[in-house]
Amino acid sequence: MNKEEIKAILFDLDGTLYKTEAYQLKAWDDVLKKRGVFVNPKDYFKYIGKTAFEVEKDIAEEYNLDIQPGELEKEKEALLLQWFKDDDDLELMPYAKEAVEFFSNHPTLKMGLCTSGSKKEVVCKLKKNGLCECFDLIITKDEVLNGKPAPDVYLEAMRRLELKGNECLAVEDTEHGLEAAKQAGAYCFVVPQEFSKGQNFSKADRILNSLNDLIIFFKS
Repeated sequence: MNKEEIKAILFDLDGTLYKTEAYQLKAWDDVLKKRGVFVNPKDYFKYIGKTAFEVEKDIAEEYNLDIQPGELEKEKEALLLQWFKDDDDLELMPYAKEAVEFFSNHPTLKMGLCTSGSKKEVVCKLKKNGLCECFDLIITKDEVLNGKPAPDVYLEAMRRLELKGNECLAVEDTEHGLEAAKQAGAYCFVVPQEFSKGQNFSKADRILNSLNDLIIFFKS
């Protein structure tokens, strides 16, 4: 990858910029326990990075749940939204604020957010840390047909920015996010976090220790 050809940085949100994957897992745990389903925490590993719709579908099939489509997803998102509203100190991932500030002030690069979260949830998080106005565009699951690992959020970002895949660098933390970016034709750097370590990142163009490595890469 020639960084001089990159025209946009496209960030994932949960697990990449925000340390919120534990919230996601707790929300699933709460809605499933109400239905007598207890998932081993280790089994959540395979769901990290997927949209709530995809996770619900997988869980309903695996545990033979008789539910309406979107039932678990709706309950889970209501819980998350309430928790995020009540939490005045949503924790960012290491160097997330520095990375957002660096790329929002970059003279040539556009910066976007491509996430499997809902618009309400995403805006709620970003406002907590004053990051809402930093991005040139925000693409959520609400604006596309299919969430990650499908490439839709990245393809929509490219369409709006009028860029090709090889002009974009995605920054992800999960195998499913990486798959979405690569299917869209983008380059992808991965910053594994505690819930995604051990996933298959063989398709990544680079694996980083933290977002500080991303800043250093574009400074050098």
